[in-house]
This record gives sequence, structure tokens and C-alpha cells, in this order.
Amino acid sequence: MIEKRIDKIEAAELFPPLQSKMNKGDAGRVIVICGSYDPKGLSMCGAAYFAAKAAYRCGAGIVEIFTPRENYAALAELVPEAVFSLYGYDESPESVSKRLASEIAKSDAVILGCGLGKSDMALSLTRTALSCVKCPLVIDADGLNILAENSDLWLLLGAEQRKRTVVTPHPGEMSRLTGKGIPGIVAAISETAVDFAKEKQVVCLLKDHNTAVSDGEAVYINKSGNPGMASAGMGDVLAGIIGALLARLSRKPESVTPEKFLLSVAVATFVHGRAGDLAAKKIGQYSLNSSDLLAEIPSVIADFLDKNNKNQKK
Repeated sequence: MIEKRIDKIEAAELFPPLQSKMNKGDAGRVIVICGSYDPKGLSMCGAAYFAAKAAYRCGAGIVEIFTPRENYAALAELVPEAVFSLYGYDESPESVSKRLASEIAKSDAVILGCGLGKSDMALSLTRTALSCVKCPLVIDADGLNILAENSDLWLLLGAEQRKRTVVTPHPGEMSRLTGKGIPGIVAAISETAVDFAKEKQVVCLLKDHNTAVSDGEAVYINKSGNPGMASAGMGDVLAGIIGALLARLSRKPESVTPEKFLLSVAVATFVHGRAGDLAAKKIGQYSLNSSDLLAEIPSVIADFLDKNNKNQKK
């Protein structure tokens, strides 16, 4: 196992100055298959919001939110920049999945699972995404829980697609995926991430106070972040950051290597944690919430751009 730390100069290289002639398509299109709505009134639209807004904050050109129509009013106000594809639970899963496949085909990165729930519709959407995706895929939250309960779904991911797939479990989700106890996972974060990545042939981002990111060979350890980030929505923000960086990367397929892909995921964890650290300096760790991270992402990126400018002058 090759253990690495995230180098700030290396991280800054993933945020080069923008080209004067670029357009929104050049910046990457991300589809966010997130959020749910229970007829009894329980909405998880916030998960879709945090993932989509974080993707925009990290430079995505277009973010499409694929979510139940009941979530539209709230999300349209929170993320008016987004493109919306809406479905109803009264529709057949087959017809909704057909529309989803069409939208995924337009995308440069897919984020699946944040607040998705575990309904029959959620299972159908997960099955469809795994079956047809041909670009970077980030599986988080309920996407992981659905995989844990339906292990046959792993077979839908071909060998090449697995190299472009990122799973982002916390210890509880990893326990459900592997059957291992949470104490043992927490005691061996790096080893668990490496073993799971090697077994499934994906990139595994195992969340902890020191998050580990591995492709089964190398493992990056992220030291940014603080205890105040142990609150709802933080993982959704991280998924959005990863999605944006991988969408940009996939716009230049000729330059994508396994090492660059892994580094991009690792850098996303650093950006996430660094935004949390900047926010905590202003308001304290106790009061920290996910919205505060969204506000600090631009400062993290500005610092990267400043480092790039200084390096170019040397």
C-alpha cells in the first residue's frame, strides 16, 4: 500500500486559470440524481441542493437535477441556475428510467444517491444509472445503501466503467456494504478503503476524521476538515465537489490517467475539508453547517489560483 498526502501545489494544478474562449459545455455537465419525496410529506430535496450547488461552486458549467416534481419549487428557488428533469412517483419506473438514460448520455459526470431513498423508483433509477453510464460516476448515500441490499447491481458495472466510478461511504455505509463491524472499519480506515477498492475495482473514498481515498493500490489521506463538519448535508457537498472535478476532467479524455482520476477525487476531499476549516474560523465548529461550506469554496479555489500565479512567476 502506497500512502500519500495531498500536496497543495499538486491540488492547485487542478484549478488552472479559465480560458477566455471557453463556454459552459467546456466546463462540464453534471447530472445529480438525488432527492426524494415521501407521500407522507418527508422531502429530501436538500441533498440535491447541496450536491448541485457544490458542483456549481467548483466550476461545473451545467448542473442538471433529476428529482421528484414535488421538490421543484424549493430547488428552483435555491438553485435557479440548474436544469431540472422531474418525475412523479405515479409514473412507471420504466418510463422514468428511459428518460434518465437519455439525460445521462448527455452528461460528463453522474452523482447518484444523495437523499434518493430506497423506494422501488430509487432502485429502478440506480439500476438504470449503473447500466448505462459511460462517464465518471459518484455513488453516495442511498445509492450505496441500495447496492448493499442488492449486491447483484455491481454486475452492471463493466471493467472500464469501474475505473471511472467513485464510492463515498462513511463507516456505517461501509459496514452495510461489507458486513464488517464499524469499530473494525474505523480502526483501519486506510486498509479498509484499499481492500474495498481492490475488490470492486473502483475508487473508494472512506469518510472519517482522516478520510482515505484509494484505487486499490495507492491511498491518499486527507488531513483537512474539523469535527464541526459532522452534520447533515456535508457528504452531499463533497459529492458535488467530486462530480464537478471529474466532469471537467472527462472533457479532456486524452489527459485522463488512473493517477489523475484518483488525485482529482483526493483533491475534492481536501477542498471540502479546507472549506470547512475556513468556515469554522469565522463562526466556530459548533455552529458549522453545510451551507457555510458552500460559501467558502470560492475562497479555497481563489487560494489555488493565487498559488498557480505565483508558481508561474518563478
